[in-house]
Amino acid sequence: MPADIKAFFDTYRDAFNRLDGRAVSAHYDQPAMIVHAGGNGVLADGAALDANNIALCEQYANSGFLRAEYAARAFLPQGDNFCVVDLAWTVERREQAPQRFSTAYALARRNGTWKVAMVTAYEEPRPWSEHG
Repeated sequence: MPADIKAFFDTYRDAFNRLDGRAVSAHYDQPAMIVHAGGNGVLADGAALDANNIALCEQYANSGFLRAEYAARAFLPQGDNFCVVDLAWTVERREQAPQRFSTAYALARRNGTWKVAMVTAYEEPRPWSEHG
């Protein structure tokens, strides 16, 4: 994975580790799409991104979240301004075994900055969430 993509995901991880939903949102293109077992969603603008990511960070906080770390599983360049990255995440929570799952990200370079255009949350079960 190129250094600039790693740096992007380092700041993305750090935003989650601070449970800062707005900082997480800053990593996303607008609109952005999320795909998961429950269906697909479009986060059309900054308000929708913030609402989603603030709620997700609140769910993490309420689940005993301590920190997240990632390892790159795959990197697929698609020209100079697009790529797909698959990450293996480990999430540590108080009084629970670490949770491990993988997530794929389609990135687009916008005005020289990488942004998440689509996230595919294909492995993240949320047993700590009443909404699954």
